[in-house]
Amino acid sequence: MVLDMLADTIVSINNGDSGDATVIEHLGKALNCTAAISVYVDSSNQFELVSAYPDEFEAGELIDYLVDIGPGSIKEHVTIDHAKHVGHIVFINIAPDDNLAPDGGYGRIIAIARQDPYDDEAATILERACRPLMALWPQTARAYAQKRSSHADYAITGREKEVLQLLARGLLATSIATRLNLSPRTVHKHLGNIYRKLGVHDRLVAVSIARNSGLLD
Repeated sequence: MVLDMLADTIVSINNGDSGDATVIEHLGKALNCTAAISVYVDSSNQFELVSAYPDEFEAGELIDYLVDIGPGSIKEHVTIDHAKHVGHIVFINIAPDDNLAPDGGYGRIIAIARQDPYDDEAATILERACRPLMALWPQTARAYAQKRSSHADYAITGREKEVLQLLARGLLATSIATRLNLSPRTVHKHLGNIYRKLGVHDRLVAVSIARNSGLLD
């Protein structure tokens, strides 16, 4: 499985992609996960979702959980956690230090959730996969940086777009939290990410930019 993941990821990178979708699909299937995500983290511990398995909708709760706890709370290279409604989660933290992360100081976190605890077989898969993932890090980071710079979008995630839609309708954070079945704290973190990505500090300006950019229906 690891060799197949490595070979397919290299092909993906050579085709101009970052390879994240290939990595989490291989790991997700091998570990029988319910959801997996790959995010890139900057030096201020803000993150951008790069890929989700099987898709962003199915991985929504896992994304919200990472938003809630914050990428900066994941210090070890491999961390196992558990969250209600999300299940057993393993975080693989790659190049978290600025001096290890090429092209703009980006680190990378892969999060994999499944309902069953991680047994010896799953631990073996993770152990064998971690070293190639670390080795691939410079190539994946460069591929992501190139792809990111070639697109003039704001990297708004599906959940952030849902928050934006409700924000544009005049709802406050507490009402948005109720509508989306999230905690107000998580909504505020989504709003912080939206404002940062759009380069604004005001909800009215954020909504205006989102409309002009086609981010809102």
